[in-house]
Parts: sequence; C-alpha cells; structure tokens
Amino acid sequence: MLRGFINYLDDYLDRTGITGLVQGALGILAFASLLSAVFGSTAIKAGALVIATLGLIGVLLMLTTHHRTLRAQADEHRLLLSRYCNALTREMNQMWHIHRWSETADIDHRGNAIGKITVHATVEAEALHFLRICVGSNWRQPERTKRNVQVTLAGLEIMGTGSTRWRETSRWRPDGRLEVLAHCVSTLPKRGDQIRLHFDYTWPGKCVPLVRREVDEFVWEFSRPLAQLEYQIMLPVGMRTRYETVGLDKQDTFDLSLYSPKHKRPVVHLIANDIAADRRVGLRLDLQ
Repeated sequence: MLRGFINYLDDYLDRTGITGLVQGALGILAFASLLSAVFGSTAIKAGALVIATLGLIGVLLMLTTHHRTLRAQADEHRLLLSRYCNALTREMNQMWHIHRWSETADIDHRGNAIGKITVHATVEAEALHFLRICVGSNWRQPERTKRNVQVTLAGLEIMGTGSTRWRETSRWRPDGRLEVLAHCVSTLPKRGDQIRLHFDYTWPGKCVPLVRREVDEFVWEFSRPLAQLEYQIMLPVGMRTRYETVGLDKQDTFDLSLYSPKHKRPVVHLIANDIAADRRVGLRLDLQ
C-alpha cells in the first residue's frame, strides 16, 4: 500500500510540480489541525502537527530528489538523441533543403514573444525520418525564463499529398539556442517531396533587451542558399523605433518597411531574396 501511495505522489509531482505538492501538503495539515482541535488535547494537537509536518517534509524531499533525477535522465537522453541525429545528418549529407523561411512575432511591453514560423523545403534524403531547426534570442536568458519557452510543430504538410503526424523533442544548446527535433511517426516524406512546416512558439523574455531600450538584432544564418526570408515583428502599442538591415546591402534584393495599422501597433516587415549560404542577415531595432 505504501509503495502504491508513493507512486501516486510521484506521478502527481510530475504533473503539477513542487507547487502542487506544497498546496496538497498545506491542505492535509489544515485538515489534521481541524481534527486535532475537535478531538484532542493541546499536547496531542502539538504532537500530531509535528508528526504530520515531519512526515510530509520527508515525502516532499524524497519525491523532489526523485523528480530531479528523472529530469536529469531526460536531459541526458535528449542530448544523446541530438548527438545521434547529428551523426546521421553528417552520414547522409543533406537531408532537406529549406527554400523559404517566414516568421511573425508579437512582442508585448515586457519583451515576451508569441510567434509562428512557416518553413518551405524539399526532401533530399531517401526518406525524411526527422528534421531539425534551431531558434534563439539575442541575449543570454536566465534559466527561469528558458524553462517556460515552448516551441511546437503545429503541422507538416506534404504538398499534393496531405499532412502527416510528427512529434518533437528539444534541448538548449551551449550557444543559447533551442534545438527542436521533429520525428515522423506516420507517413515519411520521400525524396523530392515539397513540404511545409508550421511551428508555434511562446517565448517569455525573448525581446527583453529591446523593450529595455537596448539595440536588439533579429538575424538568421542558413547553411544552404535560401530563396526567401520573411520576418514580421509587431511591437507594443505606442512604441517608436529605428530600424535597419543586418548583412544586406544595395546589391541585395530586399524590402524593409515600418507601418502602423488601425490597431496602432507598429509593425516592422522584412523580405529578403536569394540569400547565399552561411550568410548572417536580418534586421536591427532600437526602440525610442
């Protein structure tokens, strides 16, 4: 019975975290206090409270340790999975070729971002079992905000065929970027297939330097030539900004504009075409 109860508490901790367990512990203590107040003397009340408190603290410490061990094991598994995928990518040379990257980001006054990424690509491997993208912010975020970053693969379409099911895993790289691995669990895209991927992200603190009136950059670098890069960023209400390109010059084909729709939130929009491989391009913003 005790083993089953501990397993139940362990599952509960996985679902709710430490906050949920603390709330449950406080509820149990309150109930125990009520019973002792009704049925017991002062000494019995004190003893019951001490025993209940020590027992709950012991369970909490045990489950916290176990939970941290599981998280460490999961992190290690994600690292190994990433290494194996990297090795497979090198062995198979190029698995897919991104032609178009389109991204939108909605920034609030605290620097939090909600965005969408659409990727158009061609499959070059015999069959595409997995794929990888890396995304990041332009500053070293603290761990407490990185834990709440969510990037999910909302859908993948094989043009002319339909959608297919994928699952994603992710890990933080040493350079501060988030690596997202998407793994196919149904119909595999084949060589020559045109695919379109849709990613959604919720990113607390992504643009904190920008809203603190520091110059912030939004840049990309691709290992293969890119036909088109499009980025649209919606700024907080009432903000004014200076803006300029990064890594683009007069010889390039691009358009960078700023406009304010009816909702009065300024929008910066960049479209750049025919970007060479390993070239760092994007835009720079400086809020006023």
